[in-house]
Amino acid sequence: MKHDLVEIARISSPNGLKGKMWITPYGDSVERLCSYTHLIIGDQGIPRKILSCTPRRGGCVLKLEGIDDIGQVDAIRGETLYITAGQLEPLKKDEFYWKDLLGMKVADEQGTELGEIIRIFSTGSNDVYVVNPDKEYYIPATRDIIKEISLEKRLVVIDSSLLEGLLD
Repeated sequence: MKHDLVEIARISSPNGLKGKMWITPYGDSVERLCSYTHLIIGDQGIPRKILSCTPRRGGCVLKLEGIDDIGQVDAIRGETLYITAGQLEPLKKDEFYWKDLLGMKVADEQGTELGEIIRIFSTGSNDVYVVNPDKEYYIPATRDIIKEISLEKRLVVIDSSLLEGLLD
């Protein structure tokens, strides 16, 4: 079942005493996260109904069915929240799901391979691709730097001239 799940957020901490929790979303949209009806907590595999979802300071405060006190939130702190792949919205042109980018090779415009995308995180203004051959490179996912993303070739081409000092 895990292969059908898409990571969308992480449980950060409790919010109050009655089972609400701070959530750190992955990707760009707290509103999109709040639009789902059910989420799956970690390896539990059981969809839980979203009772409330309130955007706050780049994250959100979430209340899920069946989680009614601070102790229950503490027990799942740090867990990943998932949706099923079938819940994903269609993407606009030049948009990609993180799950599709993970594992893609990254090369500069001269063809020098830097490694594969092993992790992605959002800074608020843009995503950052973490690429790891032997050491980690942090590549900002901006229009200036990312020149091409090919899902067919499983390749991301970057303009490395804009990253002087970051790729040493």
